[in-house]
Amino acid sequence: MTTDRIVVFDDPVSSLDSDILFIVSGLIKGLFDDVRKNKGNIKQIFVLTHNVYFHKEISFNQKRSDKALNEETFWTVRKCNQFSKFQKHEGNPIKTSYEMLWAEVRNADRSNLSIQNTLRRILENYFKILGNIDRDDICNYFEGKEKMICNSLYSWVNDGSHFAHDDLYVSIDDSGIDGYLEVFKQIFIKSGHKAHYKMMMGESFCESIEQIKAKQI
Repeated sequence: MTTDRIVVFDDPVSSLDSDILFIVSGLIKGLFDDVRKNKGNIKQIFVLTHNVYFHKEISFNQKRSDKALNEETFWTVRKCNQFSKFQKHEGNPIKTSYEMLWAEVRNADRSNLSIQNTLRRILENYFKILGNIDRDDICNYFEGKEKMICNSLYSWVNDGSHFAHDDLYVSIDDSGIDGYLEVFKQIFIKSGHKAHYKMMMGESFCESIEQIKAKQI
């Protein structure tokens, strides 16, 4: 092959173990160096992946600060309803899988089809896995109607995480999602973890759902 090439790696480690992951990462990073030095016929490389660990390994570069180097770009792809949207970032947007979940909650253009699973995974990671606090302990922070809403949230997010959605036939009402997002926030506030919620929401933090709607207008 003597002509110039563009190479695309589409999730090359989706079913490989950790040892192979590092080997594949090393080989691809070697190709990165060749492109930077203008060696060979490969002129541009695209790497597509949903594996956070592979992304962190493949994108590590000690020369990079907060912003991307001149010869590289970072993009995220989100599916919103029936469309995929591309977003360019000034630097590497991927930190940890937990941070990625919160990024989806902060995103005003979030997917109605995936928000259920996103909320469930955050609750499981923070309260159950990290804090060893189970569902009943969390719902006991609430009384009366609020406790019923808390139980409803857990039922809702678990239901949404265990079956496949069909984009053509499933439609989730925006106002319903707003209500569950508000209860999701109250779980952190009532359990004494408002500081964590505020830290993870960053500039998107609002005291009430009305403020969230006002910011989106």
